Amino acid sequence: MMSYVNDFTNGDGPHLSDLLPSVGAHLGVPGLDQDLIGLPPASRYVVVLVDGLGWDLLMRACVDAPYAAGVIGDAVRVDVCRPTTTAASLMSLWTGASPGEHGIVGFSFELDRPSRRSQPSQVITPLFVEEPVPSLPPVMDRMVDAGVAVSCVVPAEHVASGLTRMGTRAAHMIGVDISKPHSRCREIQQASRRGQRSLVYVYEPRLDQVGHKYGVASDQWRATLAIIDDFLFDLRQLLDDDVTVLVTGDHGMVDVAPEDRVVIDDDPVLRDGVRLVGGEARFRHLYTDQPDQVARRWRDRLQDRASVMTRGEAVEAGIFGRVDPAYAPRIGDVVVQPTSTGAYLTRSFPGEFYLVGMHGGWTSQERSVPILID
Repeated sequence: MMSYVNDFTNGDGPHLSDLLPSVGAHLGVPGLDQDLIGLPPASRYVVVLVDGLGWDLLMRACVDAPYAAGVIGDAVRVDVCRPTTTAASLMSLWTGASPGEHGIVGFSFELDRPSRRSQPSQVITPLFVEEPVPSLPPVMDRMVDAGVAVSCVVPAEHVASGLTRMGTRAAHMIGVDISKPHSRCREIQQASRRGQRSLVYVYEPRLDQVGHKYGVASDQWRATLAIIDDFLFDLRQLLDDDVTVLVTGDHGMVDVAPEDRVVIDDDPVLRDGVRLVGGEARFRHLYTDQPDQVARRWRDRLQDRASVMTRGEAVEAGIFGRVDPAYAPRIGDVVVQPTSTGAYLTRSFPGEFYLVGMHGGWTSQERSVPILID
């Protein structure tokens, strides 16, 4: 196929949130009139989101991914949103907006603070909600309204989830068994042939799952990448020539050593004044009635190991992009982001203690992802 080479490495280039609006520009969707990525023109696109596929990780492991290696010269390197976590990144992909605009500001966050002190505070986790959380209208629904045949091919258990319905209410949903690659490819092929113009969104979860369990330096991670690469090769071979395949990720990942982990609950200085902990280990939202005092204590304790900001400072610094005032209270009164490979764990989220690979921070390994074009 023709070569469309772009390389944005200075942080001023396109973002993952530009991808679907750029596809929409080629598909003639009203209001989506600019391709910020540099995509080849087509009337049919298949977008494969490989959860956890970071640019740096793929570059390091290309020997295990011959299909990806064969098209990497045409790839676009883009940044994802901050925090570099699945729910926030997927919503940025689906809405074409920043977390501050679409309101999914992290792995977990306080949705509505109780109006009475007698009511318990709690955080919600968008990956596991049964009902959609208020957010922006998704780009895929705008495409459907414009006459584009939009399909989502996702693991069967994801079809009815709250998060999936936040990504689209109008697309044709197809639940598949990802352990059956041939039938999965056939479903994608058939979906790509619908209508005169089509978009098929495909979600691939396994690389992220293995990275969390074994780490990105593990043999298991590389073996999983090879399996996914085989699937992508077979899919490309099966799809018609007029279909453009775009493969991207929602974040990368880093392995966090035991000595780089701090348990907030065990440190009186860090837990003092904090009524609720949200986010994830590499990007914490702290909810408190004393933001200035809590931020000062965390800065004094962590020194240069983390960036600690009050909500106002984070908003002013553009950490969450443009922030809709309606969604600002979802951001922690204090936000904490490690500057290297540290993590700040809490027993409120016991699963964090079993993770080897983590993400959420702003290292190059976490924030840069490829858009492979074939």
